[in-house]
Amino acid sequence: MKYSIAIITLTLILASCTVNPEDKGSKTELLNFVYNEENLEHQKYTIDTRVDNIIEGDNGTKIKIKKESFVDTKGNVIKDTVTISLIEALDPLSMVMGNLTTTYEGQPLESGGMIQVIATFNGENLELAANKNLLVAVPSDTLLPGMSIFEGARDTIGSFNWFNPVPIDDPSGVDLEDTLADDIQFEFEKSHNIKYLVEGFEKQEDQPIEVRDEVSRIAWEGAGLKINADSSLMIDTFEVKFFKQDTLTFWRQEFNVNQGTNTFITDQNLSYVFQMKKLGWANIDRLLDDPRTTNVDLFVNVKNHEEFNFVYATMITKNMYLPGYQKADNTYSFTHGDYEKPRLPVGEKATIIVTASKGGKTYFDFQTIEIAESQKVELNLNESSKTKIEKTLEESL
Repeated sequence: MKYSIAIITLTLILASCTVNPEDKGSKTELLNFVYNEENLEHQKYTIDTRVDNIIEGDNGTKIKIKKESFVDTKGNVIKDTVTISLIEALDPLSMVMGNLTTTYEGQPLESGGMIQVIATFNGENLELAANKNLLVAVPSDTLLPGMSIFEGARDTIGSFNWFNPVPIDDPSGVDLEDTLADDIQFEFEKSHNIKYLVEGFEKQEDQPIEVRDEVSRIAWEGAGLKINADSSLMIDTFEVKFFKQDTLTFWRQEFNVNQGTNTFITDQNLSYVFQMKKLGWANIDRLLDDPRTTNVDLFVNVKNHEEFNFVYATMITKNMYLPGYQKADNTYSFTHGDYEKPRLPVGEKATIIVTASKGGKTYFDFQTIEIAESQKVELNLNESSKTKIEKTLEESL
C-alpha cells in the first residue's frame, strides 16, 4: 500500500508539471513569467539607521535617509542595521520588462522615471515613521513641467496601477520648503576619520588603482567610516592599514535648489527632486501634455491572434508605456473602447509590441513606427523567449 501511494503521488506530481500543448496561455501567466519587476535589478544597500545616510543607485538616483526613519509594523523605531532595496526604472526597456505601464484612471502618463524603495530588518518589511520622509533626486536628460509623484502597486493579475498624485512643483503639498531650509547648503554630506597605507607602497600614486578604489568605497560608504582604533584589512593580496585621525574629513555635495519647481542641477545633470512619504513605488509623471497630441486611427492586426487566449499588445515611446485594448474586430488599439480613438502625439517614435504564450512557450513580435493620424500595423507572433525578447528590445529601443 505504501508503494502504491508513492506511485500515485509521483504520478500526480509529474502530471501537474506537464504542460498541455493545447494550453493557449493567460494574461496572468504571461505577466508572471515574462514581464514583471523580477527582471529589473534589485540593488541592495546596508545602512546604520542611527546616523544619516545617502545611497546612490547605479543609474544615478540619490536618496537621503535621515537617522531613525524606519519603524516596524508595531510602530517601533529601528535603531540598527537595515537593508535597503532599490529598483531604478529610468528607461523604456525597464518599463517594458518590468511591465510598468504608465496610465492614471485610463489616461496616458508621461514618465520622468520610476523607482522602488523597500527597507527590511530581520526579513520584515519596514515603514517610514510618521514624521520622516526620503529626499530623492532622480536624474533626467530633460525636465518636464507639471510633473507629479504617483504611488504605485501591482494588482492580482500583474497589471500596474498608479494613484495618489502629488505635484512635484508644489512645495506646500509635500513640506519641501521646511525640509530644504535645513539641507539647502550641503544636502548630501558624509565624513570619515581615517588615513591609510598600503603595505609595500610609500607613495599613494603607486598603489594599485583597484585597491585605492576599494579603500575609497569603504571610507565613504553610508555616512562614512569612523574607527575607534588603528586597524588593518586585506584587499586581494594587499594589506591596508587604517590609522585613526582626531579630525574628520568631510565630503559635501552642493547643489542649487530652484524653489517652486523643486529641481536642481548636480554636475551638469538635471534631476527631479522630491520627497517619498511611503516606501514602495514612486513614479514621476504628468498626464500626456504634448502639443502634437490628437485623436488618431491606429490599429494593430495580429495575424495569428486566434491561436492564443490572450495577446498582450503594448506601445512604448521615450516617456510612455501604454497597454493595448482588443477591439470587437480583434484588432488592437491603445484606448478603452471600440468607439474611442486613442489620443497620441503625431510624429513621435513608438514601438508596438505583442506577446502571448501557448503550451508553456512564449511568442513575440514588434514594429517601430512614427505615429501618424491614420495607420495600421501588421504583426505575427513567433516563438521566442524572455531572454530573446529582452535582447531584441535592448537593441531596438
